[in-house]
Amino acid sequence: MGIFVVKKIKGHYYVYMEYRERGKYKIKYVGPLEKVMKEYFELKRQFKRGGLVDRPGFEPGTSRMPTERSARLSYRPNH
Repeated sequence: MGIFVVKKIKGHYYVYMEYRERGKYKIKYVGPLEKVMKEYFELKRQFKRGGLVDRPGFEPGTSRMPTERSARLSYRPNH
């Protein structure tokens, strides 16, 4: 996890993430500040409405339907 830094370059603002990885200092470009803020507020709005929760019914076969047993255990032989 790193910190986010806003830099002004030629009159425009850009977001970078600064962090350390294996002892080395790294900087990763995230994007223009305006775009980052739009995406942040859109995600925040969706979370408040519950829009990022997997809701059944939108895509066939992907809804969370209750089953008799867990799909993770279906590969084990029955004893």
